[in-house]
Amino acid sequence: MKKVYISCYENSDYLYKDILVKSNEMRGNKLFQLIESNPDWIEKDYLTKKENIIPFIKKSILKTADVVLFLIGNETKKRRVVDWEVRAAMTKYGIFEKCGIVVVYLPELIEKYGTKIPRTVLPNILKDNIDKSDVFMVETTWDKIKRDINILDKLFNTAYAYSKMSKYDLDSTPIELENVNNYPANSFK
Repeated sequence: MKKVYISCYENSDYLYKDILVKSNEMRGNKLFQLIESNPDWIEKDYLTKKENIIPFIKKSILKTADVVLFLIGNETKKRRVVDWEVRAAMTKYGIFEKCGIVVVYLPELIEKYGTKIPRTVLPNILKDNIDKSDVFMVETTWDKIKRDINILDKLFNTAYAYSKMSKYDLDSTPIELENVNNYPANSFK
């Protein structure tokens, strides 16, 4: 069983995280071990230590994570915290290894784009890495998980197996220091 951190834009997308967590609990927490965090303290730490935010996330949130699952909706790319979480997942920091990455496209994107979801919906750091030949991430849709929640085990194991082989380019994409469209930093729900 993998240790999993679930990243999402904390508006209506949070509902999908809750569904995953509750489904896991109903199965006796046998699908994954959840790693929790609070976006408030990620933002608070950023305000005091801007240059250290990625190591902070790696050391305090993702230090035991095997996999990070990113729930991708219409607004996800607008949140700087998601950019930071992606970077921390892609980073080996001291004894803390890179995490496997699972990208889950939420129903609103399927409704809008069908099966041809453009890469532009992704946070820039994901968009700039996902199609590279030496990067391995797992992509799926919410509908596939909804049809068979047990597929998560396979997705997590695959992403974890690929994590150490991936060679991410973290330098070409500037770090997101501000939320897009002046989205308030302290508005999480």
